[in-house]
Amino acid sequence: MSVLVLVLAGPMQSWGSSGRHSLRDTDPHPTKSGVIGMLASATGLARTDTTALAELAALTYAVRTDQPGTRIRDFHTTHTRAGKAMPLSDRYYLADAVFTAALAGPAPLIDRVHQALLNPAHPPFLGRRSCPPARHPAHSIHPEATDPAAVLETLPWQAANWYQHQHPRHRMTLHHDTDQANPAARLHPDHPADFTPGHRRHHTRPVATRTLPPATGPDRPGPLDFFDALDDFA
Repeated sequence: MSVLVLVLAGPMQSWGSSGRHSLRDTDPHPTKSGVIGMLASATGLARTDTTALAELAALTYAVRTDQPGTRIRDFHTTHTRAGKAMPLSDRYYLADAVFTAALAGPAPLIDRVHQALLNPAHPPFLGRRSCPPARHPAHSIHPEATDPAAVLETLPWQAANWYQHQHPRHRMTLHHDTDQANPAARLHPDHPADFTPGHRRHHTRPVATRTLPPATGPDRPGPLDFFDALDDFA
């Protein structure tokens, strides 16, 4: 077993688990379906390959909110090439957010996915193609680790330097896969089963949520330099 850690940071992200048609909402943190979709895209997986998708979806998932960002609304208008107006829609995004995600599974699969992220078949994006990452999403691999939530509990705070200065007592929220029998479990409809266009299917998965203690210690930032914010987009 092994654990792959991703840092998902960008000017805009959108992780919808329920939005359809004229309302395209976003969850407050990355969905498992969205992250698995990014990995599938990096490996060049065909949308119709449900067997290979099931292998990726079987990875245990956890995600931590390092910088929650701001939820924004885009009143979206568009036209066909012939000039015909398409239906109006409301699309929601998370602006300036940072998340740390972790996935656990067989070491050969984790290594293969990690190599694909370093040399992706298709460019990665944060939920929607219009949302490129500001940092390379691949962060680290933890060999022989089995619990992605436990790994996230030990990793340094990944928020931008300016955010850490403005919110020194920020308490990160951790969402992770859990057992169906866990009384704290809530069902999330974001376990991908099929990415075939027009026939997308998702199952529910039990998720537990807990809040971590405020970040302290040597990982706290040094003196504030406002030009550090530019590093996020380098």
